[in-house]
Amino acid sequence: MFRSGSPDCNIDRTFMSTFYFPQKILKTNQIKPLLYRNPIYLAKEFKEMIDSGKVKNQSDLARKLGISRARVTQILNLLKLEKNITDNLERIGDPMERKVISERELRKII
Repeated sequence: MFRSGSPDCNIDRTFMSTFYFPQKILKTNQIKPLLYRNPIYLAKEFKEMIDSGKVKNQSDLARKLGISRARVTQILNLLKLEKNITDNLERIGDPMERKVISERELRKII
């Protein structure tokens, strides 16, 4: 007699599983291009939200956006840049099609 399955012939403990993975096919017209936010516009939006009373303070803004308070502070500190630098960065526009400058690069200037 030939049996297949578990080596100790405990067929009751043998099981079989079937997994189905749905296949999602993206059409070429569904792919959206990446857009990058201009850090100066983002900082001004944050400042305006705090000044207008939409949020109480930086901590409240961080909670609503799901980011850390330190990150909110880093972005708001961009408003300390010299006026001519911020004016030049605003000319780039928002959103940007490619990452021209990042907030991290601007922090070095502050």
